[in-house]
Amino acid sequence: MTTGIGIVRPLPVAAIIVSNGTGAANLLTSSTREVWRAAAVGASFIDLDFGAVVSLDTIFLGFTNATETATLSVSIGGSWSGMTTIAPPRAFRVPHTIGARHHGCVRLAQPVSTRYLRLTVNQVGGAEPMQIGIALAGLMIERPYEYRAGRVAIDLSKKTELSDGGYGINPAAIVASYRFTLSGLSDEQVEELWSIVMTLGESAPLLIVEGHDTLRFSHLHYGLFQRLEPYERDEPEDSRWGLSIRDWG
Repeated sequence: MTTGIGIVRPLPVAAIIVSNGTGAANLLTSSTREVWRAAAVGASFIDLDFGAVVSLDTIFLGFTNATETATLSVSIGGSWSGMTTIAPPRAFRVPHTIGARHHGCVRLAQPVSTRYLRLTVNQVGGAEPMQIGIALAGLMIERPYEYRAGRVAIDLSKKTELSDGGYGINPAAIVASYRFTLSGLSDEQVEELWSIVMTLGESAPLLIVEGHDTLRFSHLHYGLFQRLEPYERDEPEDSRWGLSIRDWG
């Protein structure tokens, strides 16, 4: 899907409309546990109005209960009555899910400009209506990175050593953190990243996509920048910047 690290800053959404169900506003909150629930099994649409024409090439629907046969399609238009399908129905779920919640992600071949975005989801072959925690769209910037990038698992459980040599365990979520170093950055690319960092800081979410030919669940990181560090300017038009993201559970 990407050859470099993909960074997506979510576009602000002026209004959201859903065809049915409850909790539409939850799709735009940062929390993955606050969800939109469709009214029934079958097809539903989610309409995002950005308030003005924007450029985008990446759509992410995260933390869902999509079935193996669920589908997702994407349409755009200058009005809700004149929509054009730019991504026909395809399998919703990104392969190789870890855990009970699934992600959907569409990367368009080229950026498109639109004010209105319609996401049609179809929960097929399941007893439960579709639930989705996060809906975001944005323009991915893709940058080369060094091969020392990697993930680490963070276990949030509390562990207490007991006098009998065992442990008392208070179970909690296990989340991922991903660290990477972007390299060969031009001064303009550094300024582009600086704008993202200064906008999001360590308290607003973004989407990071690992650089692989074939996308799988573990390559998608929705979360917060973690322990921001300074970039290093080795020479003019050649800087490197180490960054990390801590996934939202």
